[in-house]
Amino acid sequence: MNWGKYFGSVPDFRIKRCKHHNLLDILVISVCAVVCGADDFEEIAEYGLQKESFLGTFLALPNGIPSHDTFNRVFKYLNKEAFGNSLYLWSKEILSTINEVYTQINIDGKVLRARSGAKKSGICIVSAWVAEHQLVLGQQQVETKSNKKTAIPKLLKSLDLTDTIVTVDAIACELKNTDLIVSKGGHYVLALKKNNKFIHEQVSSRMQQTKSQLSCNEDIDFGSGRIETRICYVENKLGLYDGLGSWKHLKSIIIVESKREVSGKVSYETRYYLSDLTLGADEFNKLIRNHWSIENKLHWKLNVVFNEDAQRTKSGNAPQNLTTLRKFALQLINQMDDKESIKNRRKMAGWNDNYLLKILQHL
Repeated sequence: MNWGKYFGSVPDFRIKRCKHHNLLDILVISVCAVVCGADDFEEIAEYGLQKESFLGTFLALPNGIPSHDTFNRVFKYLNKEAFGNSLYLWSKEILSTINEVYTQINIDGKVLRARSGAKKSGICIVSAWVAEHQLVLGQQQVETKSNKKTAIPKLLKSLDLTDTIVTVDAIACELKNTDLIVSKGGHYVLALKKNNKFIHEQVSSRMQQTKSQLSCNEDIDFGSGRIETRICYVENKLGLYDGLGSWKHLKSIIIVESKREVSGKVSYETRYYLSDLTLGADEFNKLIRNHWSIENKLHWKLNVVFNEDAQRTKSGNAPQNLTTLRKFALQLINQMDDKESIKNRRKMAGWNDNYLLKILQHL
């Protein structure tokens, strides 16, 4: 476990004469505690006290276990960009060992609702997620009085997009974002909705008229009483789309028609996408479906397994540092190749120090 490799570059903001605990110890205890089921600073500190002898086998602990106030204060003032970079460094290291033509990066935001009990006033974190390998490559907090539309370009600028396919919802469907992605060596598949009114109207009208002449792919997915059929059509002849003349990288328009059956009720939805790639309908269908894994493999697990929506920490850098900490723990747990659920792995790590060590060995 080379903790210093990932946490060594996180600066310690504390005055030297006031430090009683090593910053590395505080960060490692926190990661271990969250892996083992801790959800807040009080539980992190209590985990440390209960496991002090075990933690002492690989940490210095010059003055024992810090108090919950110390954990709170450290994460409140800890540099959130530097702490986040420790997670992204590890993710990039894992990806560097994988031989793939393209890596798909899903970008989407998540509101930490419990800040004041209302969605609109909660803190929103936009994440970059590699679904196939369950890795977090970056995140950006949406600033106060702003929205995801301004946070997404900042996140894109911070990422290495070489040989990637970036999938984002319609809020990012803008020329400047496509230019940014392509200039950084990436490709894009962007959802097109009514916020781009003129383009959406033109695309939806023409695609409905010509879809019968286009190549298509049908995918059927079922489970938990749900059956969903998705038919994907791809249009590569773009000369008749007047509103897309300035989209110099654009090569494909995609339409996905979905039919969803749940408990005897049937619903239909039609979605449109723009891309600079020329792929088959089957490949686009897979990319678009994979985009939503950020919801059920990252956001859902943070809420249900790590109780993120129930956390009320809101001061300083603590909210973003804590979501980085939870993502670090989730990513560690995801590296295990046993058949246990995420929930069971957390419990087993808390009960069995040897199992926790197996999880930590993935660093």
